Amino acid sequence: MKHRISLIMILAALLLAAVGLVLATNLTNPSGAGPLGILVVFVLIYVCTLALLLLLVRLIEIVYRLLRPASMTVVKEDKLRHWRRRSTLIVAAISFVPIFLISLNSIGSLGLRDIALIVVIEVLLIFYIVKRV
Repeated sequence: MKHRISLIMILAALLLAAVGLVLATNLTNPSGAGPLGILVVFVLIYVCTLALLLLLVRLIEIVYRLLRPASMTVVKEDKLRHWRRRSTLIVAAISFVPIFLISLNSIGSLGLRDIALIVVIEVLLIFYIVKRV
């Protein structure tokens, strides 16, 4: 039951963020919206990416549990909770990539070196998450 509620919340967040992003990009322009409008668009892009990736991870988890059912023990529930926390943090870190790319492209400095730097930052961030959590 708890998993269904989280999937419904993820889908609701995805739909609301997608609708908000479509409205924000079609009804305003960057010069008219100002800094707050641009921040709202970046937040909506982040929420869309985060919700999509979380939905993908949760669906992969469901398929895995369907293909390989096992009895839940206390140890397995603890491992599952730990895995969910770690995967959520990794997805949250990966969701920043579109924001990095869009912001670097908007200032005209998106090159191969910048993409490599983003990849290095993300790898270090994921390595830190895996080691800490």
